[in-house]
Amino acid sequence: MKLKKIAFSFLIIFIFSGVFLFTLISMSKAKFSDFFSSGRVSYLKNRDAHITKDVVVDATCISPYGGIKTLMENITRLIAEKRPNWRIIVLGSSELRDNLLSLQKQKNIKFLCIKARYNDVFLSLRTIANFVTLGLFRDKITQLCFYDTICIDDKCDLFFDPYAEYAINDFNIPKISLIHDLVYLDIENFKTPAAKKWIKKCSEFILENSQKIITITNFSKERIMYWYNPKKDQVKTIYTCLSQRVNNIEVNDKFRRSILKKYGIDSKNYFIYISACWPQKNHKRLIKSFLEFLSRSKSNMKLVIVGEMSKNTLLQLKSLSDASDNIICTNSIPNDELKVLLSNSFALVFPSLYEGFGMPIIEAMAAGIPVICSNAGSIPEVAGNAAIFFNPRDTNEIIAAMQQIVTDAALRKELIKRGYQQAQKFSDTDSMINDYIKVFEDAMSAR
Repeated sequence: MKLKKIAFSFLIIFIFSGVFLFTLISMSKAKFSDFFSSGRVSYLKNRDAHITKDVVVDATCISPYGGIKTLMENITRLIAEKRPNWRIIVLGSSELRDNLLSLQKQKNIKFLCIKARYNDVFLSLRTIANFVTLGLFRDKITQLCFYDTICIDDKCDLFFDPYAEYAINDFNIPKISLIHDLVYLDIENFKTPAAKKWIKKCSEFILENSQKIITITNFSKERIMYWYNPKKDQVKTIYTCLSQRVNNIEVNDKFRRSILKKYGIDSKNYFIYISACWPQKNHKRLIKSFLEFLSRSKSNMKLVIVGEMSKNTLLQLKSLSDASDNIICTNSIPNDELKVLLSNSFALVFPSLYEGFGMPIIEAMAAGIPVICSNAGSIPEVAGNAAIFFNPRDTNEIIAAMQQIVTDAALRKELIKRGYQQAQKFSDTDSMINDYIKVFEDAMSAR
């Protein structure tokens, strides 16, 4: 009787899995031939004769704006330039693709615009389907669960996840994952308990399925070692060496004047903060501190906040201010405008509660702009001895730092000098890309 029940249970699971897989294929853009074929899937069949490697870059989790997008774009572009015999397949949203103009110019970069779906239900269903099919279609089932189609296969040479946060990519090809930080674990109440549990589970899965974990500061590496138990030498720090990214953009004086006029600001008469508006970025406390600074100092300085934010967030930030004329929120802007606003600012103020790196810090230093910044997360590691530090949760310390940089001309001059030296430590882009390529090639050769 027990055997009959067990057999019946297995039969139900097999039938359910068959219906699940048939439904997945039918509702997706996939071809049935791609699911059952042992050859290349349709997206990858045609490639130029000189191409020797297929490298997949999974950008499905990456926002079209912000520092993570910038790093992914530069890594991908520069690797494509250094390895013209590699075909790089970028998976991401159409909105992200449209914001990656530099990648679209590269002949050996191919875009696949897909929509990712992340949830525990699909992970569980994927596990059942993999069990029933003895793991023979594991990669294809994963893609149908999360990508709307089958776009890669195990003949690809490498899978690179530049924003490893969700455990969906257990493909049977070498995988390199880039973990920027562990903010969701290190900051209390950053996520709901359920969300924190989900992401922690994903991170454990990512470490288990990655040949190498790259991270962007020693601080982040230490946090990975603290929270998890990676294999020996599995985690490698590669600094983000893009300090000259904005500074190298050429703009003429006419354009410079037009941008300052557009935002109603005068050169060297405003603080700038460059960051998307996420909770850990500390925008509200910055605005409160700045308004108190204006009140105490009787200054006419302005605060320019550059970064992606929703309309609701924009209204919330402006509602905090009775002196809204002194606070300008630009939202996301082109890099040439960013060059003007950064290089003409009086100082960068960077009050983030937590950072895995903090790219605007080194960009400001490279542009000759002094920095006052938080003493949290990786920021002291990146800023070195070239900044005024403050406790980002203490408005009085933020105000004091603003007053100090405004009133102490000698300190400001010294910080600019030190800033140039600190930015040089993060300027060797060629060396950074060579480090990424070596990690990639080691993983592919060890397959």
